[in-house]
Amino acid sequence: MAVGLRGPGLNVAILGHSHDGKTTLAESLLFAAGASPRLGSTDQGTAVLDYEPEEQRRHISVQLGIACLRWKDSALALLDTPGFQDFEGEVVEALSVADAAVIVVGANAGGNPPLGAESTWDLLAERQLPRLIVITKLDKEHADFEATYAGLQRRFTPRPIALQLPIGSEHSFQGAVDLLTQRALIFDPQGGYSETSCPAELQDQVSRRRQELVEAVAETDDQMLERYLEGEEPSADQLLEALHQATASGKLAPVLVSASAHALGAKPVLDALANCLGRVTVPAPETGPPTLFFFKTVADPFGKISYFRVVRGSLQGDAHLVNTRTGAEERIARPMRPKGKSLEPVEQLVRGEIGAATKLIHVATGDTLGPRGTAASPIPQFPPTSYTMAIRPKAKGDEEKIHSGLTHILEEDPTLRIEREPGTHESLLHGLGDVHLEVTLEKLRRKYQVEALLAVPQVPYQEAVRASARQQHKYKKQSGGAGLYGDCTIEIEPLVRGAGFVWEDKIFGGAIPQQFRLSVEKGVRQTLEQGALAGFPIVDVKVKLVDGSTHPVDGKDIAFQLAGAMAMREAVEKAGAYLLEPVMEVVVTVPADHMGEVIGHLNARRGHIGGMNPVGTGLEQVSARVPLAEMYHFPIELRALTQGRGRYTMTFDHYEEVPAQVAQPIIAARQQHLHTREAASA
Repeated sequence: MAVGLRGPGLNVAILGHSHDGKTTLAESLLFAAGASPRLGSTDQGTAVLDYEPEEQRRHISVQLGIACLRWKDSALALLDTPGFQDFEGEVVEALSVADAAVIVVGANAGGNPPLGAESTWDLLAERQLPRLIVITKLDKEHADFEATYAGLQRRFTPRPIALQLPIGSEHSFQGAVDLLTQRALIFDPQGGYSETSCPAELQDQVSRRRQELVEAVAETDDQMLERYLEGEEPSADQLLEALHQATASGKLAPVLVSASAHALGAKPVLDALANCLGRVTVPAPETGPPTLFFFKTVADPFGKISYFRVVRGSLQGDAHLVNTRTGAEERIARPMRPKGKSLEPVEQLVRGEIGAATKLIHVATGDTLGPRGTAASPIPQFPPTSYTMAIRPKAKGDEEKIHSGLTHILEEDPTLRIEREPGTHESLLHGLGDVHLEVTLEKLRRKYQVEALLAVPQVPYQEAVRASARQQHKYKKQSGGAGLYGDCTIEIEPLVRGAGFVWEDKIFGGAIPQQFRLSVEKGVRQTLEQGALAGFPIVDVKVKLVDGSTHPVDGKDIAFQLAGAMAMREAVEKAGAYLLEPVMEVVVTVPADHMGEVIGHLNARRGHIGGMNPVGTGLEQVSARVPLAEMYHFPIELRALTQGRGRYTMTFDHYEEVPAQVAQPIIAARQQHLHTREAASA
């Protein structure tokens, strides 16, 4: 298979589960194509695409790696995505500019493809992107091509179909038989291969698999199917052309084999990209003003790099383009082509190609630049945050540094979010998992020289009242001269959940002067904020000021504030205060064989199961309402329960009463904390 790519190029997203060898495959393709002088290794920290210190230390990809190469006579851009689910946002960025995809599956996957492959398969289906599959690590112990291939065929649609059969396994793996030509390809450590005849011991298996390939391809082509049923065997060239059409239309997904750590099988994969995915939705080159879609941002204290795809026209140096979001003009001095962390200046980038630009201060991920009047490209939909921790400075006074650094990091990572929780006054960092937030702290330390700590957040409990109550409080203080006097009577009653706070001034006449009524309200609101039961905000209550008295000399603003605050506290205690907790809507997606464990785990965490339904081959989805207090460690627990194959989303649903047996220790601990704090400040 030696057909070259047609058109200006092809952007290929490399997808799959963590540790299945995506980056290793991409490194072998760069090496085999001559784009890298050596075979990069993730284990040794020499990979072109995994260049961030966090990636090298953890031996996983944590951000989208981009590298352009030439294969035959056209450009090819590799978009190497992280497989760890905490970094799903990087996958979304890659797919927003990809023409096609390669799914990487380790040969030790057995009969169950990992969820990383399953979830990305669904993403490709949503975007109708053609794909091929590379089974990697065939030189490793316990490698099993047949079991892995059977699992792929059982779980995936469009149908995976073998284009190659491995020669040897584990330490004896040395090549593959091309089922189109029935010739053996003996791989070499430069990524290439030599051809020879098919080994005799594989002949029967090759014949059977080739017949499967021919039948699968013929079923996608009516004319070929008719000739095949009449006994006409298609030629290798006819099969190749029909296979390309079937792959392009999403009817088949060709399967190849490799041992990428030694570059074995790299050039056949490049050829397959050309033959099966090349020419797929790749437009012809065009001239005219360019339109650029920016799909990724990388920021540091010295500036940022903005990555884009040329949507229309061609980009040359000194281009002046308008941002469709801001209306501002931006200048791109010279286009560049990325290769890992290096950027290579080029004279021109044409439609479809991936490029990079620096010093675009006001361009963000999702922006479109083009001539004035250009329509904006669709903005990628990133996954919602599902993991939250409180973030605190390690050193006193570093709050501003942390905020400044996070502002830059959030600019390059749309799946991060920071907010101030009003109920607990903590800064909360939201992301997609514990590793995601840990890597964020590592970037803060490395790029912005500030250290922060993560802690389990305080639950933003609230307080409410069960009944109505009436309470008077008279505040008097005399100390030789002018004293303090404030007297008020209030009535409180509960409101429906979510109604908030309602204040009514029901005094008629001058029992309390108008300015001191406002003081009473201020005191009431102070108790609302500070709580009366355990120091949590009081919600869903109506307060009426119904009576009071004043003193012509000693009546003071502060006295009425204190009277209002104490009256409110005493009324809440009399009305029967209780604790409310936030309850989250949780949707968990897991392989069907883990569903029982997950449901049991949710039930043990005071969850109420809402429903279950299948969401794909072998996958089930369960929805539940679970208290937030029980969810802070759930991502880590889910990963352990499902061997990393489970996913979930979580959104706030409502507040409800905390059961008494749960509330009592919370209230006791909170009261002890408040007493300790008061004693320390006395």
